[in-house]
Amino acid sequence: MTKRGAQAPRAYSYIRMSTETQLNGDSRRRQLELSERYAQNHGLELVEEFRLEDIGVSAFRGANLAVESSLGRFLISVRKGEVPSGSYLLLESLDRLSRQDVFTSLSLFTDLIKAGIKIVTLADDQVYTSEKTDFSQLVVSLAIMSRAHEESLTKSRRLAEAWTNKRRGAYQKKLTRLAPSWLDLSSDRTSFQINEDRASVVRSMFDDAAAGLGTFSIARRLNRSAAPPFGRSKGWQTSYVSKILTNRATIGEYQPHKMVDGRRMPEGEPIRDYFPAIVDEQLFLRVQGARANRRTGGAGRKGEFVSNLFSGLAKCAYCGSPMHYVNKGPGSKGGTYLVCDKFQRGIGCSNNAWRYGHFEASFLTFVEEVDLRLLIQGDEETLNRSRLDKAVHMLDDRLAKLEQERGRTFQLLLDPELASDFVRKEFARYQREIEAASAERGALVAERRLFESDVARFQESSQEIQDLVGQLRKPDGGGDMFRLRSRVVARFKALVDRVEVAALGIDLENASVVSAGQFPSTVGSLPRQFAVIFRDGGLQRIVQPIKSDPATGETQLLRSIEPKGRWMGRPAGERA
Repeated sequence: MTKRGAQAPRAYSYIRMSTETQLNGDSRRRQLELSERYAQNHGLELVEEFRLEDIGVSAFRGANLAVESSLGRFLISVRKGEVPSGSYLLLESLDRLSRQDVFTSLSLFTDLIKAGIKIVTLADDQVYTSEKTDFSQLVVSLAIMSRAHEESLTKSRRLAEAWTNKRRGAYQKKLTRLAPSWLDLSSDRTSFQINEDRASVVRSMFDDAAAGLGTFSIARRLNRSAAPPFGRSKGWQTSYVSKILTNRATIGEYQPHKMVDGRRMPEGEPIRDYFPAIVDEQLFLRVQGARANRRTGGAGRKGEFVSNLFSGLAKCAYCGSPMHYVNKGPGSKGGTYLVCDKFQRGIGCSNNAWRYGHFEASFLTFVEEVDLRLLIQGDEETLNRSRLDKAVHMLDDRLAKLEQERGRTFQLLLDPELASDFVRKEFARYQREIEAASAERGALVAERRLFESDVARFQESSQEIQDLVGQLRKPDGGGDMFRLRSRVVARFKALVDRVEVAALGIDLENASVVSAGQFPSTVGSLPRQFAVIFRDGGLQRIVQPIKSDPATGETQLLRSIEPKGRWMGRPAGERA
């Protein structure tokens, strides 16, 4: 290496290897030695503090040009003028720089030399500059770039074909030796056997999650029961429980992956019924819905007892603030209450506190008479499912046609006599349309899965809720009170969007009675009440407990005229 000198031109060594396994060979050492020898022989200052290395990064798809890559950062520095004009970029060969199509590679090549960067290929001792690069040298460089791209393209196609053949034979012979922790692969690699001990642990996780328990509570239960963990960990971790609960292998799906620029990416559609399913798909979807509900409100650890069944659900009917669970301690005015956040902080709301025990009793009485048939719109479900399935099918057909046209256009590009600006633009257009259609299809598939999850959340019978409430009212709760109350919370959140609490009564506006409850009632200037707004976005029920007996009351079913099902109110007797 040369000694540093103020006038010595700077040289930057760039090393790229598409796989980390090449580090075990001689490639990196060879490229470094070539760079050091060239800098020393030509009086250059080899910049050590800006060593450019992209290990495990492919140049075929241009990942080495991304902003987080070494070459990407170098290009940004060149454009900003931070790399002096006249500096050298030392490469083993041009295919280290790019293996993309010739036009993309040529653009990168010319951008660098136009910026005053001198590109040196160490293998053949060629120097490319804006002043000295002649036509014959440019033709040679184009040939090198074209050969590198064709080699990578051929390799990529062969690997893709091999993997496709493996997918086609997936049902005869399994694609991979790796199996989920609850399965064992047979010696001939044609089938999986269920490890019943582990499968029963997984099923218990799903049962707990469907009942409303979070990953912390599930992991704690497993650790307390001394269930042996599947991995090398000394105990069950919440992250591992979460990983299992979201793993579609539990319902038999296998998603092949491939490495793209050092990262695992999905390869094709999931293969259904590849693994033996150990969990029912409806239960799987119900668990995803329960987990989504926990993330959107009321989530978090609840200790050994679920005190508040309405965490994340109860809102003030007057100002919309959360209703907090507050323990005022012992005494005649003590006990637990639901209190408006703004009222508690003294910043403008007049809502009063509602004794929690009375509120819960009233709500549980109401729950026992909920008719889920009012919440489940069967025809709408069928139409939505049909719409999504049809849209995905149409996009599949469109993608197949686009890929066919792109393939034909690519063959034209390979023929020098047929290649033209028009053909190149057509190829780029097909590529853009394929990317857009693929993204649209991915969004539709995600929407369909979310829809299936939503439907599963609503497939709970009113009898099941009545059974839960009945157990909850037993003196001992019928057993595990924590699990039972967690299940009740999960069911509430699957059905109810929010509960609007009006401790001072309310004047209802823009509401029309759809059907009355067991007792006659009037709308307007009602005493203490709460409104239950269901997840269908329109139906809501006003519940007016009887003060002397909070477990009974009068109800009316109302549908708001407001566009989004919001019923407006003010404390009874107030006027705007």
